[in-house]
Amino acid sequence: MKTIFRFVGFGVVLAAFIAVGAVAGFAQDPCANTDAISALGDKIRDLFPKKDIESQKAKINASKEFMEKYASCETGKEMGDYLKPRIPTWETALKAAQEQVVKDALVAKFNDGLKNKAWDDVYSSGKELLDKYGDEFKAAELVLGSIGLDETAKTPPATKWNDDTIRYAKLSIADLESGKTFSSYGVSQFKYKSKDDALGWMNYTIGYILYFDKKNKKDGIAYIYKASQLNSDTKTNPVIFGTIGAYYYEDVRRLAGEVKTMIDAQDAKDTPEVAQQKVDAIKAKVGILNGTTERALDAYARAYKLIPATDTAKATYRASLRTNMDNLYKARFAKPEVPLDTWVATASAKPFPDPLSAVAPINDPEPVAPTTPATTPGTKPPVTTKPGTTTTTKPQSSSTLGKTTSSIAVKASAKTPGH
Repeated sequence: MKTIFRFVGFGVVLAAFIAVGAVAGFAQDPCANTDAISALGDKIRDLFPKKDIESQKAKINASKEFMEKYASCETGKEMGDYLKPRIPTWETALKAAQEQVVKDALVAKFNDGLKNKAWDDVYSSGKELLDKYGDEFKAAELVLGSIGLDETAKTPPATKWNDDTIRYAKLSIADLESGKTFSSYGVSQFKYKSKDDALGWMNYTIGYILYFDKKNKKDGIAYIYKASQLNSDTKTNPVIFGTIGAYYYEDVRRLAGEVKTMIDAQDAKDTPEVAQQKVDAIKAKVGILNGTTERALDAYARAYKLIPATDTAKATYRASLRTNMDNLYKARFAKPEVPLDTWVATASAKPFPDPLSAVAPINDPEPVAPTTPATTPGTKPPVTTKPGTTTTTKPQSSSTLGKTTSSIAVKASAKTPGH
């Protein structure tokens, strides 16, 4: 029992000492510690000229500590009065500086990705820039809507970025058509010279990917046709018209096969009424076949005329266009009245029809049995370099996001027709 009482007594004494110490500590006056006040004030003054983020953080934290401990002291009042209205301003500036660091890092990643063709980096940083800062980086939207075009034209095609490319190309078209402001129409190798030029290439990009990668030819051809009608370099791009020609060519072969089947279905045992019905149906189908054949000729001819005979880089593609034109012309006219080139010159002088519009039937006075073209359309033509690439002055240095230059970069292409 004595041991227990002895320890209990010690606990009571210890508690008393702790209580006395606490009272003594509580009774200390922080204002009496002039050395501490002076030292903290000197620390804040030393941090004033430093602009780096860590120093700004330290200045704000030290200022808050000073306000909490010494602002009410007589020796700290002057410093406290100075700090009180400034701390919120410094906190705002610090937050802006921290955000700028993040923004600068994203811009650097975007520009480096463009330079090195690291498209994953371009897309990840570009998406974040657009999500966080919106219209300030609207030019990045055009870049993200461009990458898939040249990549799809590669052999073998690189289609990893095509869904994103289509998404941002469509966003770009909507923003351009609604009049949103772009600081520049793209960046670096994906920079366009005007609003209409950008619209042309966005439409062509979507159409090319839909047609050749997604195999959605009808929707793809609608975008490709629109690209041919805008005041853009795309309207003088032979692949635009060559692709539309190939779209018609498939219909020509289908229709020619249907006509042959209908002709073979005629039977000498048919009644006069049935025989006439079959003849009328054949004539109607031949009329559509003739109209479609002439549209295909028109489209191929426009592509052919856009490639100079002296352009050796595109010679193979030009030759394939000529072959298709010859085959179609022979299929359309058993005994042509004029040479192909003469017919082409007349036809291509007219407005270029929308390939999704109804084909007007063309029936000759004395129809002849149509023949199926000897060869099929060529394989997928690659993306052509923007017309005028050899004459357009390239900038001394490519522009980067967040910067502008007075010169315009030529739209890069992965391939040229025929390669």
